[in-house]
Amino acid sequence: MRHITRRIALLTAALMIVALPVLAEDATGRKMVDPAQQGGKAECLLVAKNSCDRVGTPESRINTITNEINKGTAVYSDQELIILNNELDKAISDLNDAYGGGA
Repeated sequence: MRHITRRIALLTAALMIVALPVLAEDATGRKMVDPAQQGGKAECLLVAKNSCDRVGTPESRINTITNEINKGTAVYSDQELIILNNELDKAISDLNDAYGGGA
């Protein structure tokens, strides 16, 4: 009898572990989207928001953000464009500071 109880408990635990991601997805009401289907939009915003993890020169960062802003409302919402514009202003300010033009 003890073996049967132990097996039922293990089977229940295993099923809960497997079912947890499915239940979590249903609870949010959203389906998980493959990052490749987003067209790199979220990746650019992530890079723009995480300015402490910059890679490359300030000029390349400014060029990247400018290229993304130029895509306009066909790719980004108005709120996302505001975020990108703020990041562009910050990148330009950082460039000026780096070359001794800051206050």
